Formats: sequence, C-alpha cells, structure tokens
Amino acid sequence: MATHRFALRYSPELDGLRGIAVLAVMIYHTDAPYLLPGGFIGVDMFFVLSGFLITTLLVQEYDKSGSISLKNFYMRRVLRLAPALLVLLLSLCLVSFFALDAQKARRNYVDALIALFYFSNWARALSIHPPDYIAHTWSLSIEEQFYILWPCSLFFMLKFSKDRKVILAATAAIAIVSWILRNYLFASGTSIERIYNGLDTRADALMVGCALGIFFSSGLANAMDKNRLRKNLFFAALLASLCLVTVSYRADWRSQGMVYYGYFAVELSTAILIWQILASPKSTFGILFSPRWLVWIGSISYGLYLWHYPIYRVMRDFGFQTPAVVIIGPIITLAVATLSFYFVERPILTLSCRSSQR
Repeated sequence: MATHRFALRYSPELDGLRGIAVLAVMIYHTDAPYLLPGGFIGVDMFFVLSGFLITTLLVQEYDKSGSISLKNFYMRRVLRLAPALLVLLLSLCLVSFFALDAQKARRNYVDALIALFYFSNWARALSIHPPDYIAHTWSLSIEEQFYILWPCSLFFMLKFSKDRKVILAATAAIAIVSWILRNYLFASGTSIERIYNGLDTRADALMVGCALGIFFSSGLANAMDKNRLRKNLFFAALLASLCLVTVSYRADWRSQGMVYYGYFAVELSTAILIWQILASPKSTFGILFSPRWLVWIGSISYGLYLWHYPIYRVMRDFGFQTPAVVIIGPIITLAVATLSFYFVERPILTLSCRSSQR
C-alpha cells in the first residue's frame, strides 16, 4: 500500500482562488458588456478545483485504509450540497407563486424539479425545457454527475493498478478525449448549447483537476528537482495568470477559439496555479490569494453561486436596469449567501461531523 507523501490540509489560498472564480462569474452574469465578458471561465476554474480536491481526498483515503467508502462520500456530498439547493428551489417556487404570472410560475416549478434531479445541463444541451431563472444550475448538474461516476471509476483503477503513473495517464487520457470530442462536435456543426452543457464535452476541466490530484496525492511530484521546479513553476504561474486575465477580458463562450483551445488553456492555467499555491504557499501567489476577505468569499462561494443568478433575474423582472443589477445585485447576493452559509450549510456540516465521530 502506498505511503503518505502528500497530505491535503485546509488551504486558505485555494479558498482565495475559489473566491476569484465566483466573483468572476457573478460579474459576468450582470450582463454589463464593459465588465469581464469572459468571466464565465470561473466555472471552469471551479471544475478544476473540484476534480483536484475530490480526487486527492479519495486517494488519501484509499492509501490510508485500502478502500474508499462510497457511502460516506455520497453522504458528505449530499449534506454539503443539497440543503442550500433545496432552500433556493423552495424560495424560487414561493416567489414564483406570489410574485410572477402563472405561466412563468409553472415554468419555474418544472425548472426546480429538473435542477433537483441534477438534469439542468442536459435540459439545456438537448433543449428539453432549459431552465430560466436557475439556468446556472447546469454546472451543479455536471459536478453531481461527475460525483456519481468518478469515485467508482477511481476506486476501480486504484484497486487493479498499483502503478500510479498508469492511473495518472488514464485520467489525463480521459481529459484529452473529452477535449477532442468537443472539437469534433463543434467542427461537425453541433450546437454550442450541446457542447457547452454536456458532461462528455466538459469533463476535461474536471479530469485535469483529477490528474493533478493523483499527481500530488501519489507523491509523484516528489521525484522532481524542487529547486528547479520552484523557479520554473513560478514563471509558469505568471503565464497562467496572464492567460486567465486575458481570457476574462476578451473571450466569448460561444467562440471557435474557446471551444478549440481556450477552455483547455483555462483548465491547465488553473491547475498550474493550484500547483504553485501548494508548492509555495508563502510565495507571491500565496499572498495574492490569501487576503482574509477573499478567503471568506471563497468559503461562502457555493451560496454566492447558487443565489446570484436568480436574484439578478428577479431584479430584472421588477424593472431594474443593468447599472442597478451591477451595484445592488451582488450586495443582496452577499447577504443571502452569508445567511445560507451560517444558518443552513455550516450547521448541517457540523452536525454531520459530530454524528460521524460517535
């Protein structure tokens, strides 16, 4: 059995990176043409982070116990994600019932049901009642489908292959196949909605994070010359940051360039930043991502992501113009997400931790 060579502990810098990602998405969804037209890449950054964290924790569990408790994994995911989502969906239904016309209300009821079963991405991809007020739940659906498929696949690979380099190569191959499939479908004239929302065509972001997680948790990074790596990694992180900033200010999610190479460049750039943060947490990048306010934003990012889009949509229904949405929308979102974190998400997580220790 592999020995521990890397132990993933809480990293405020990663929360800071998560904070930047969610702020980019929130700014993008204000629909202000002069603000971050490429802020949608925050979702891809989330995907890479999720793949990395989930994989690292699962590999560490396997190395420690010789197995992975899928029951515990899925229970933790349900307790972490479902309560806040349920509050959002119930709130949407109540607002729809009391404040919206009957046609919009009925549409939102169906949308809530679709989101509850984590089918929003395919509803959008296949144009089967694509959600409106909660259109952003497509990314939550992709992550949930990933949670269903990946832990079992990873456990199988860990069980039947002792060579972590083989597992790393297989994981990287899945990412590359997803990238190639996205390019093929786009070149074949497939709709951008199908390409952007399909699990198969967006799995590369998650799998890039998974590959990085296997690389770290299996100790493969230890074989590298750390002094030389530190210098090269710093310059790579500079280039990665430049890539992310450039894409944030110039990209269009529907463009050929983003489909062919843009998304993959964002994924690799995010992976490089994660690597840099973990390798040198006290470096310039560690300091950049660790201000307390940014770390806190990252810690409540799930609630911010859940609530910002429907809040913006309801504001527009009540006649608010873009400048008001840009200024007032994030303030309302921050207040609601804070309440969600401290009164819904954290108490349930605390209770689940206590019960698991008994």
